[in-house]
Amino acid sequence: MLSLKEILMSFAAYLNSTIETAGCEKEVLDTLCDQLSSVGILSKIELRAARASLQILIENSIGKARRILKHYDCPLVPSRGRDAFIVLYEVGLINDELYHDLMQAVGFRNAMIHDYMNFDEGILVNIVREQKYKPIYQFLMQQPNYSAVQLSRIENFSL
Repeated sequence: MLSLKEILMSFAAYLNSTIETAGCEKEVLDTLCDQLSSVGILSKIELRAARASLQILIENSIGKARRILKHYDCPLVPSRGRDAFIVLYEVGLINDELYHDLMQAVGFRNAMIHDYMNFDEGILVNIVREQKYKPIYQFLMQQPNYSAVQLSRIENFSL
């Protein structure tokens, strides 16, 4: 379900907002990546910053996926993030590699949020060190530019 802010905001303004947010969070994650390269470890506060920035980046990508489907009149706009990426993949708006990266990101986000007591911070450190957040960032930076065939697939999508 879209928030009131998303409903009132134009599609172009929404895309610009996703880009701005993505840039801010990537800057934090890049800084933490540099910290890992030079010192080899992140403090508890830095780990929390990494976790928050990664969560925002992932949630931003979920919001963008849902907003794209809504904007282009998809008859089914999923409420679950994973399902929004499935629809984008099924209609040909994202390739296999990006689909895989986004699905992993959603799973990781769910682990951060729902399994926080057993969360393995080593995985988080690895994601930051290896900059595995970059595909999410690149998805957020892309301006939708779809063919007539792709737009038709969105409008006629069904399960």
